Amino acid sequence: MKKIILIALVAFTITSQAQVYVDRIGFKLESIADIDIGWMTIREHTTAPKGKQLGNRNYSATQIGYSQKFVEWMQQSYLPKGCLGDATYYQHATPKFSSTNSTLGNAINQHGHALPHTYGARSRIYMFLKKDAQRKFVPQNSLSDNWRIEANGLQYISQPISFISSTDEYYFILPDFKENSKGYDDDNKARGTRSNLLGFDNHKNIKGYKHFFIPPKKTIDSDGQYIVIMTKDNEQLPFEKITIGEFFSQVEKQFPVWQKINEISAENFAKAQKNLARLKEKYKRKWNDIAELELSTIDIWSFINATEDYNDFFDNKDIYGKEGVHTTFPVLKVSRAAKELCKTDQPQWLVIRWSWGMERQPYFLHLHESILNNFNFDYVYNFFFDPEKVKGQPYKPLRSPSYKEAVVVTEASEASKKNNADKNVFFFEDFSTTGVGKKPIGWKSNLGAGGSSSVVTNLGGLGGNWAVVADYTLTPSQIKKPFPQNFTLSFELVVAQNFTWGANRIHFKLAKETSPGNAESFLDLGLRPGYDGRDGDVSLETKFPSPPGYSNSANSFVAPGFSNNKKNNLIKVTIKKMSETLQVYIDNNKIVEYEKAIPAAHLFNALSFFSYNAGENDKYYISNVKITKD
Repeated sequence: MKKIILIALVAFTITSQAQVYVDRIGFKLESIADIDIGWMTIREHTTAPKGKQLGNRNYSATQIGYSQKFVEWMQQSYLPKGCLGDATYYQHATPKFSSTNSTLGNAINQHGHALPHTYGARSRIYMFLKKDAQRKFVPQNSLSDNWRIEANGLQYISQPISFISSTDEYYFILPDFKENSKGYDDDNKARGTRSNLLGFDNHKNIKGYKHFFIPPKKTIDSDGQYIVIMTKDNEQLPFEKITIGEFFSQVEKQFPVWQKINEISAENFAKAQKNLARLKEKYKRKWNDIAELELSTIDIWSFINATEDYNDFFDNKDIYGKEGVHTTFPVLKVSRAAKELCKTDQPQWLVIRWSWGMERQPYFLHLHESILNNFNFDYVYNFFFDPEKVKGQPYKPLRSPSYKEAVVVTEASEASKKNNADKNVFFFEDFSTTGVGKKPIGWKSNLGAGGSSSVVTNLGGLGGNWAVVADYTLTPSQIKKPFPQNFTLSFELVVAQNFTWGANRIHFKLAKETSPGNAESFLDLGLRPGYDGRDGDVSLETKFPSPPGYSNSANSFVAPGFSNNKKNNLIKVTIKKMSETLQVYIDNNKIVEYEKAIPAAHLFNALSFFSYNAGENDKYYISNVKITKD
């Protein structure tokens, strides 16, 4: 067992680089990622709430008070980091006719009259920031992510079927891919399975509640969203599935309305009516079946074009006639009894939702993790649906929003001690001081598409610790700069058995950067294993434009002995810079030598490892990274 020699609790934040501002955009996100910027205002509602009227809707003092509590619970659970938060509460207002809106827009907006009685709170998370005259962070623009808590929320987690909706009835689809027999659609299936939705799908704090992810552009709100829904005793939501018969009855009722809105010709209107009659006849034997539709728009042109030689919106088949190929959802409406109960002080359901956001950015991952790990979902459920359990108890987050994970440093290996004591060794890393399952100490990994980052692991059959590289960039954050003028750099690289042939390479990059991420010159070495004992391949791209005459090219080579047939497929990669000469070795095999590759006085100041593979078996593992001065 490794000896733990230090436990450091980080009590404050240190920015690792200067704050970089870009005109009209704001501070670069990575330059403020580690700053606890916080909230514009901490909302403390010290006076008794008062009821209010919006249009023809009356919100009681109790309902306003609940909205205020939502705000307070949010702010007690999350401290904005790398972004600026602003929390407020709101109520759903009955839409009014707008003289500046289009006829179609007004018609659709009027369906808001039929929505249930809704109130809640919203935290806007501004990520693009500037500083005002007092040097305080303020929003550079209106772009933001959102976290909301709503009583009886529906509008922004559903896709309306506007063609059959009215001021009396709101028809909709709830795009719950998780409970759909086909699961996520093709565009989002890979994302959902490989990243586990950033831990959302099976998180312990929400497993007792209905929760699902809505991919972007699948609701009235185009942003993707994480959704948690609470109902008393986890009962089904009070939504009724409508039949094909009710669907067509509503279509017939709304036809004259949409004919005026779309202003189609009399000929097209007659064609739409004829096709509607044909569809009613076609589906008369299925009149009492549940109406199921894809997530697509239906308008009057859907009927104009619904001729016999085209599939209609209930024809769930492909061009070859295969049935059941598309993902469909039942058309729903809120039961009338539930709509009336929504007006009372007891919420009929609660929706806790937050936008998909920029998942590769640390600010978003911090928001996402704070909601899942800090927000007290069970308290909120009990407060509304089992109040005796929390009677007299104030809200407390499950974890402090200022929580910082302990950094545990284990004892360095003998190899690490020896190399770090050698004056000729400029840099050495075998990840021995990082505990297994933790992020590499002294290294930075940006977030991959699924929000993943590097961790240290053991490989059965190989000694030592290894850092994972998969779907992100891994860079040392504490290396001295610049690097030696002449050097030998080496690292060990492993892939697992049956690594997918043809998956993406790992790229090792040495660069001279003018600012973080901006390389004026570089060397990029890509490596990928072969299969069944066959050799792998190497790509080498160089860019040294000044002074002219040095290497600026991209070439491919064989990687001898690097395959995927063993339990651990290990190679040692070595790069030598000697004056202007560049040499690359795999194990003891010289892969390439350029005699005039790099200016003799050139000094690199950055190195990184990058891969864009997220398959469980297609990860790369690195260790024993060493730079020796020559």
